[in-house]
Amino acid sequence: MQGTFLSRMLALGCAALLASAALPCAAAGAQVSIEVPQGKTKTVRLRQLPRGAVVGVAISVSGKLLIALVSAAQLKSPKPEPLFRGAVDSKMSFKVVIPEASDYYLVLDNRRGTEPVKATATIRAEKGAASPSEPPPPKKGGKLNEARTSAAPAA
Repeated sequence: MQGTFLSRMLALGCAALLASAALPCAAAGAQVSIEVPQGKTKTVRLRQLPRGAVVGVAISVSGKLLIALVSAAQLKSPKPEPLFRGAVDSKMSFKVVIPEASDYYLVLDNRRGTEPVKATATIRAEKGAASPSEPPPPKKGGKLNEARTSAAPAA
């Protein structure tokens, strides 16, 4: 029950601070403690992360867990492709850049475990630098057309 409350608070905090465009370096962070029963998985939802956000996770565990960070769309897929995947038996940290705006899930997997594992994750999300977008297409009558016009013989 406590893990659910903390994960909701984390998700709301991340969404509120990252959605704020007025702050140039919006950041949110939280810590969640959760127990993953043997043979089960638990997830922590990170709501509405914007494209380009940098998410850092530091996790410590009392036993071995598989860890993944997966988008909501990938989580529903039969063969999800996580942004990050790894195994931890003590401590681990990682950072990822969010490729598209969506909800994301930190998945804690103890399906192969023989006993419950306690985990504490510190999650920090920061608004990333504005990613360069594709250049706009040339306007009609732009330099390309002008060059062609000026190269044409005068009548």
